[in-house]
Amino acid sequence: MAKGITLVYAQILPVMAIVSLFPAIPKLFQQFGNIPMASLLVPMIVTVPSLFVALTAPFAGVLADRFGRRRIFVWGITAYLIMGLVPILTEKLGLIVASRAVLGIAEACVVTVSSALIGDYFGEQRHKWVSMVGIAITIAGMVLLAAGGALADISWRGPFAIYLFVVPAVIMAWLYIDEPPVYEKQQAGDGEVAVPPYPWRIASVIGAVTLLCSLIYYVMPLNFAAALGMVGITSSTTVGLMQAASNIGYLIGALTYRRIHDWHVTRLLALSSAAMGAGMLVLSFSTTLNGVIVSSLIQQFGAGFVIPVLMAWGQALLPVTQRGRVMGIWVTSFFTGTFLCPPMITGLSALLGGLYPAVGAVGVAGLITALGAFALRERQNNTH
Repeated sequence: MAKGITLVYAQILPVMAIVSLFPAIPKLFQQFGNIPMASLLVPMIVTVPSLFVALTAPFAGVLADRFGRRRIFVWGITAYLIMGLVPILTEKLGLIVASRAVLGIAEACVVTVSSALIGDYFGEQRHKWVSMVGIAITIAGMVLLAAGGALADISWRGPFAIYLFVVPAVIMAWLYIDEPPVYEKQQAGDGEVAVPPYPWRIASVIGAVTLLCSLIYYVMPLNFAAALGMVGITSSTTVGLMQAASNIGYLIGALTYRRIHDWHVTRLLALSSAAMGAGMLVLSFSTTLNGVIVSSLIQQFGAGFVIPVLMAWGQALLPVTQRGRVMGIWVTSFFTGTFLCPPMITGLSALLGGLYPAVGAVGVAGLITALGAFALRERQNNTH
């Protein structure tokens, strides 16, 4: 139990790195606005951790498979805590951005290894814990957004104090996380552990599907405020409350996964993609606040179990000795969607004539993905 709680705790760190700082962005511009290149460097305080997660997660997975899970995890989460608190101690913008880059590397280690360890420790019970990841992310997102806003009202440094909540996770990591006892048992003739060739084809499929789902996943949260503005909602407070309310759909999706986790992965991906696609199609025709809210709830329902599905899929397909690397590919693919989604929507908006047509096009892509997953499952059934 303590191991599972520690690993779920670790999975909310990306939310902490991004969401808690959203309310502080205006204060950060007030503090550093007169510094050269502030318009570039200040947003990087929020975005650069995700960039370095995407760049370094595969290497974190390789290190975890080669040198062991525990040392990568415990030192990664310790470094995450230290780097998270650096902005409280300095006013040098360059140093703050550099610390955020190192924080992203530490985050890559923590998220990659914790994803692998859930599969290592819990085997067939992993579905319980990956569903808890979705629930924890939902709750953390709402709490950290509110806490970040309250602390930003005190000082631009305030939201960085949220990283003190990582202290219990660091203590739990050092106390409870150990090397999983389920490494490959096959022995080679010379007595060494036999490591099968790395299945690049399977890993590539997991990465490609994860990237596609990530692009669909991020459209709604990244454009929800703009959609609300198009129906006359411009108050930051109201937008924040509406975003928090839409997380109810995400929570329902995460809870639904706990009941249907034994479905085949193609069936689960079909349901998730269909819900996300349908939600975006509803949004593309919405002209009222109620329409925007309903579309968000539908989309977030599908989003609520796409992460558990993809995570459990990667954990199940590969042996323990290769799980770190595939989780690194999974993390990189999912975080890459954070960067590709905004230019994708910008390009589609220019091509199709606005945000709503662009969102509708991605919604159609989501439904096509769902149909493709369903057709693949039917083909598999017919060949058995």
